[in-house]
Amino acid sequence: MADHAAPTPAALPTSTASRIVVALDGPASSGKSSVGAAAAASLGLRFVDTGIIYRAVTALALREEVATADAIGLVALAGRVRLGDDGSGRLSRVLFDGIDATDDLRTDAVDAAVSAVSRVPELRAALLERQRAIAADGGIVLAGRDIGTVVLPDADLKLFLDASVEERAARRIAERGLDPGGEEAELVREQLRARDAQDRGRAVAPLIAAADALHVVSDGNTFEQTVGLVAAAIREAETRRAMPVTPPTPMAATAPTAPPTAAKPEPQLEPESKPIKRNRTLEIAMRMDNDRTLLTRVVALTARTFARCMARVRVEGLERVPRSGAVILAVNHISNADPFVSGAWINDAIGRRRIHWLGKKELFDWPVFGGIAARGGVHPVDRGAADVEAFRLATRILESGYVLLVFPEGTRSPTGELQEAKDGLAMLAMRTDAQIVPVGVNNTDAVWRKGRKLPSPFPRRTVTVRIGTPFRVADVVPAGTDRRTAKTAVTVAVMGRIAELLDPRHRGVYAAAVRPEASREP
Repeated sequence: MADHAAPTPAALPTSTASRIVVALDGPASSGKSSVGAAAAASLGLRFVDTGIIYRAVTALALREEVATADAIGLVALAGRVRLGDDGSGRLSRVLFDGIDATDDLRTDAVDAAVSAVSRVPELRAALLERQRAIAADGGIVLAGRDIGTVVLPDADLKLFLDASVEERAARRIAERGLDPGGEEAELVREQLRARDAQDRGRAVAPLIAAADALHVVSDGNTFEQTVGLVAAAIREAETRRAMPVTPPTPMAATAPTAPPTAAKPEPQLEPESKPIKRNRTLEIAMRMDNDRTLLTRVVALTARTFARCMARVRVEGLERVPRSGAVILAVNHISNADPFVSGAWINDAIGRRRIHWLGKKELFDWPVFGGIAARGGVHPVDRGAADVEAFRLATRILESGYVLLVFPEGTRSPTGELQEAKDGLAMLAMRTDAQIVPVGVNNTDAVWRKGRKLPSPFPRRTVTVRIGTPFRVADVVPAGTDRRTAKTAVTVAVMGRIAELLDPRHRGVYAAAVRPEASREP
């Protein structure tokens, strides 16, 4: 398989876009995707992580059983891949033959195969013009490993986001909840070192910083600090770009001649190449504030009124919710009514503090509800991206000392019984030392059953919400416990204490985790 040399910069079209084109490169796990997307959103720019295209081709190749050695077959598959805008300018949706396949990209099989697929010269050559076409209309940040050197050597700004192997490994280890001194953590470090060597040593489009790239090293930075550095660099470059150029020799007697305009390349990915409007609702939702507002009080009052119209609601133990510090409200989920009967009462009982929630990004597209959610403490989660983004967002909320409401099961129970919980809550609590408050919601599934668009107010039923005693990780996990065992112990402790607040029919798989000595707290 012969290597295809990259076109020289002189052969590339220059940008005629009205807004800046930014090339963002960096090694694996340097934060290109999350930092680039956040910086782009803050400036009203589009964003695409070009690695998603290679992941898409890899996922399709695995599905169609096309071998890595079949360069012609891989190029043909690339023609069936399209990217879609998520509504905020991030091109993170992937379509195969018009069908959304975004969820297929984050699997172990794709992780294992994508590096080999992305090294195929014919595929990289085929995708080169498509990536340039995405950038042709400007107002965009393209992230990858060869954007500034190969894909967009004439970009208005080139950034190289870097961090030490130790720093990048530490982030990935924390995100996965691994023991930093364990074998799995050491494997993460070895894999990153190997990936760096592989990316920098490959014959086609190796990972190197462009000669004119601005280096941003994120060691020791918070996520927000790195985003701020990248956003500031883009703002400065865009300001310079907008400055008028003074002709060196004024021609007083000659009318100015308009410079020739280079033709833009024809966009090959229609959904991505259209300029987008800034999504102000999403930008508001990404901000964090601990104080309740008039809107949140009105929403809470409306929710309580609605809930009382549907059922007789009893809430016990409101005084147990801490009035300060990071707090995780862990609530079982059996009905769409759960947020109304839990959050509405708790939010009104914790003084000036507000509850923060994580909600699917699509909610913010709704004309009225989206604006209310954005201003009411709901933060957007991209369900098509990795869970890492949601985890980072939740961590930021708790590290700020705020209250976060979490449904540990991840989705509504179809039976009204507790389901197996995810370990995300345990990882958050271990990382932030937040207080965990178990909340048991009883009988909402009888009022608003899964599958119904609206609740059933008749016959009038009683719904009971019980709030348990707060606890921390250190209260249930002995010092020195390895991280994996600790995660399991915290998850079981959380779900067991929720089960103690539930009627027996709701306890499900955690009935056995109810402590024998525990008595129901009134």
